Amino acid sequence: MKTIYILLCLLIPYISNAQKQKKMLLKVGNKLFLNACHANKPEFKGIEVYSRTDMYNKTEVDSLTGKGLSAAFFNTKSLDGKRLPCSMGGRAYTIAAIDKYTETGVTHTIILLYDYYPLNILLLDYENAIFNNEISAPKVTLKPKTKH
Repeated sequence: MKTIYILLCLLIPYISNAQKQKKMLLKVGNKLFLNACHANKPEFKGIEVYSRTDMYNKTEVDSLTGKGLSAAFFNTKSLDGKRLPCSMGGRAYTIAAIDKYTETGVTHTIILLYDYYPLNILLLDYENAIFNNEISAPKVTLKPKTKH
């Protein structure tokens, strides 16, 4: 019993620190990496892609916070949505907005990502994507310090 207690005391600060590091990455303007799909999956489970046929009013969007993006992008009837195909995995996307919504007492974190095509937005259910191992932090390559 003492061994379990000691292990818990040692692991709790580590787990707490890892969770804080993950939360720090979720900021508008940062990159989020979509993992490559497994060979037997045709699409992601927690990520969808929405496409418009016309431009949306970007002046209604605060680029620093992402506020207004949902209202500006999704305010049209000419919108097509589907699960994100696996061919779009294996690369990093820029976080455009972070929203929360509650459905039947459960709060979900929704992350909107800018696609490389300007009329697309990726909608990511954060908890679902984490559960299915579909996202991770982008790999950062540190540059060696140079002497001046």
